[in-house]
Formats: sequence, C-alpha cells, structure tokens
Amino acid sequence: MESMNSWHKFLDDVRATRSENTYKNYRNALKHFKNGSLDEIKAFLSGNLADSTKKQTLKVLAIALEYNDAYDKARRKLIKSYRANVSVQECPTDENIELVWGNLLTHRDRAMFALMAYNGLRIGEVAGLDMDDLLKGNRLMLRNTKGKHDTIIPLVHSRVLSSLKAYIKERKSESPALFLNYRGARISSNGLTQLIRNEFHDNGLDFHAHSLRRYFANTLSRNGIPVQDIQVAMRHANIVTTMGYLNMDEDKTKSILQEVYHAV
Repeated sequence: MESMNSWHKFLDDVRATRSENTYKNYRNALKHFKNGSLDEIKAFLSGNLADSTKKQTLKVLAIALEYNDAYDKARRKLIKSYRANVSVQECPTDENIELVWGNLLTHRDRAMFALMAYNGLRIGEVAGLDMDDLLKGNRLMLRNTKGKHDTIIPLVHSRVLSSLKAYIKERKSESPALFLNYRGARISSNGLTQLIRNEFHDNGLDFHAHSLRRYFANTLSRNGIPVQDIQVAMRHANIVTTMGYLNMDEDKTKSILQEVYHAV
C-alpha cells in the first residue's frame, strides 16, 4: 500500500511528539493499510509475516484507528481476535553463563555482561549509562528507562562489583559515557547486541543479549522469589510481562506431578 492519506495527521503528530525511530516504525506498519478497513485487516492476518511483526503492526493500527475515531466495535473485535503463536524461549543455564563468563576477555565486557545477567539491565540501558550514573553505596542510576522513568538500582553481585571496579580503574577517557567501543565512543545498542551474541555463539550456544535478562528473571524464580518481587526487580509495569520471562522448570514440574499422582 503506497497511499498514506488516512494516516497523515496521525503520523505528523507522532513525528512531533515521539522519537524518529518510533515515527519510522509507525509509518512502516501503516503502509500495510490504506484506511484500516475490515477487509484490509483480514488480508493482513492471512499474510505470511512473522507473528511478532503482525502483533506489533496491529498494535500500531489500533492506535492510529483510535486517533482517527475509526476504531469501531468490528475492527476492535477482529484485531483483538489475533493470537500470536508464542514459542517457548530457552533460558541459559548456570553452566552456560559460567562457560561464557570464563571466556570473556576484558573487564569492560565482563561488566556489561554482569549487569545484564545479575541485575537484569536491558541492552539499551547498559549502552546508555554515563559515568555519573555510578552512585555512592554501590548503586546505579538508570535514566529515562523503558516507561520513561528514572530509577536507582542496587549493585550487589560480586561479579558486577568487581568487574565494574576493574574496568573503571583501567578506563582512560574523558567521555561521559560509561562503556566505550574500541574507537573511544559510546558503545551502541547494536554493537552490544552483536558482542553478546558473538560471545554466546563462540561458545557454541544459541542465545542472544536479551537472554541474559531472561536468565536474571529465572534465577530469581528458581531461588523462591515471588513473581511480584521479580516484577519489581525487572521493572515491569505489568506482571503478565514478567510471567512471560519465566520458564517452568521441567524437573520441578515432574517432581510435583510425581508427588501428586503417587499420593493418589
């Protein structure tokens, strides 16, 4: 669909109030629809795009239709009827993490890896850290995080503390950015994503940077932390989001079922 006439005013407002990346993402999503008719939505749902793409595109369409006062009952029902086929995402084991940790070559890489694995920081949060965000008392300021909130988190894990201390000691730069690439500029989110993916793959593991946040959540869960507290540690607004990170422990499930059925 080339015509964007139905979405011009909406996209203009997005461009004026949101980031350029958000504007581009919204514009690309709405290219699938001339005006968001029921027939267009049905045709889109029958297409071969990935489930994640469909889900995000429909979310944008719903926002745009609402803006245009066109999100009627029929469209709402059709859009909400879509259910993505969510595949189970594997979580790194403690052994996987130990393997990668043992092969990380620099204090910088260890510090970034540790912040994601043991504090659950997102990729963009690590890349966006400044030197001034390291606070007294082993605390870290996260500024303008997802949800547009500032928050202070405690740094407790020994690997986080030791790797950060070693990295800061050897760091030679006047840049305000905490983590630098090999050219002396702030490491980008894409650069960090690729670095962590390469570390996993070099050790024969099919994981990626966000897998470390999943590992963080599941580590808390395996140690008996209630899901409500995990939600707080993950900084999720909705507990349903937190639940999506938690992998049911197969051995624990087997033990529970054996206990129940053997008792019958």
